[in-house]
Amino acid sequence: MYQTLGTVSLKDGEQVEAGLVIGPDQEWADRVNDLLSHKGDVWNWGNAECLRNDLGIDVRFYLLHRDGVPFANILTATGHGVGHFGHVYTRPEERRKGAASTLMNLLMEDFRQRQGQALFLGTGYDSAPYHIYQAEGFRSLEPKSGSMEYYAASAASFREGWFALGHVEVRAASWKDWPTSAPLFTGEFPGSVRCAPLGLFGRDSTESGWLHLLHDEGLQGSVLVRPESGAIVGAAVAGDHPLWPNSGLIDVYCHPDFWDRAGQMMGSLDLPQRDRWLAASDEDCPQKEVVLAEAGFTATGGAARRVSVDICNTRQAGVKEWERVA
Repeated sequence: MYQTLGTVSLKDGEQVEAGLVIGPDQEWADRVNDLLSHKGDVWNWGNAECLRNDLGIDVRFYLLHRDGVPFANILTATGHGVGHFGHVYTRPEERRKGAASTLMNLLMEDFRQRQGQALFLGTGYDSAPYHIYQAEGFRSLEPKSGSMEYYAASAASFREGWFALGHVEVRAASWKDWPTSAPLFTGEFPGSVRCAPLGLFGRDSTESGWLHLLHDEGLQGSVLVRPESGAIVGAAVAGDHPLWPNSGLIDVYCHPDFWDRAGQMMGSLDLPQRDRWLAASDEDCPQKEVVLAEAGFTATGGAARRVSVDICNTRQAGVKEWERVA
C-alpha cells in the first residue's frame, strides 16, 4: 500500500514527493528492491519478502521519488511498535541535498503518532549519520558504539513493561520475531555469548542475524514469547558448525527472569543427527551453564578463551566450551 506524505523541498530548492510504501505492495516491490539492491543477498531476499508477502509485521519504506522512481529510502520493521530502523540510502548522485534528514523527520513523526515504543539501528560511531540519528533522540547502546536505541518514553519504563513477568509460550522462530527480538539481544543483561550460530556477541541487534536464521538452510530456532505483547524473552538457535564436519553449534539466551524456561526452548528444536553438538557460555552468565548441563552437555576444558563484554573492550569475560556427543 502506498501513501503520499506530501511534497518536500530539497536543499537545492527542487520539489519532490515523499511517500510511504507499507508491505506488501506488488506495484512498488521491484522499484524499491532496485533502489536497495546494493545491500546484498540476504538483505535483498528480506526486502523482497517484506514487499511481496504479508509477514505479520509492520514494514514501512519511507521514500523520496520523482514520478514514482525512488532515489532515497529509510525503513522501519516493527511489531507491537518495536523493531528495526535501517536501509538508510540515497543514490550517490542525489546526496548532500538533505534527503536523509527530510525522510528522518517524516519517519520519526509518523512513528510517534502511531504510538511506537522503541527502535534499534546500527551505523558508524561518530559518523555523519550517527549525529543525524542522535539529533532525533537515538543514543548509543554503550560508549563509543554505533549501535543505537530510541525510546518514545524512557528506556527504563519500556524494559519494565516489555520484560514483565507473566505468561510465556515456546514456539518456532518466525518473521514476527525479527523486530521484537531486538530488545533482548541489545539489552544490558548478563552474558556476552548470546547467539553464536547468528554471530551475536555482546549487545547486538538481530537485524542481520535473524534474517539469516529465516533464510539460511540448516539454521533453526525457537523463541520464548509473551503472546500478548510479542516480546521475545528468550531464544535458542542451532545449525551446522561453521568449522567442524558433522558437528552442530547450538546456543540459548534469555532475559535474566526467564532462564527457567530455556531448557524447554532447546528441547523443542528438532536437531538433526550429528556426531556432536557444541556450545559456549561465558562467566557473566552462569544460568546458561546450568541449562547446558541439564541438557546433557559437558564442559570440555578446551583452550582458554575470552570475549569482550563491551565495544570498547574495557573488560573481557572468560568463555567455557561445551560438548554433547551423540
